[in-house]
Amino acid sequence: MALRPRPSLSQGAKAIDEIVRQRVRQLLQAAKLPRGAPAKLWVGPATNVRCCCCGEAIDAGYEYELAFGAADSLKFHPRCYVIWDEERAAAEEAG
Repeated sequence: MALRPRPSLSQGAKAIDEIVRQRVRQLLQAAKLPRGAPAKLWVGPATNVRCCCCGEAIDAGYEYELAFGAADSLKFHPRCYVIWDEERAAAEEAG
């Protein structure tokens, strides 16, 4: 049995980013994630809550917490926040 080469970390990260990006697009289209910019943004230590983009626990490093007016705040992994911000901006521009 031939061994297949393992993808590099950067290839793996790109694949994961694309999965999260697709999920974010779906959530934006379904209006389950906001398209507008947050009223406030905080960065703090991870508190083991679920990321609203990927659904995984934010259990290491930092988390981003975003507030949108009087609504509840949303929490993101740092990379998931970047993906959401890029996708929501693209959706805003597209109309």
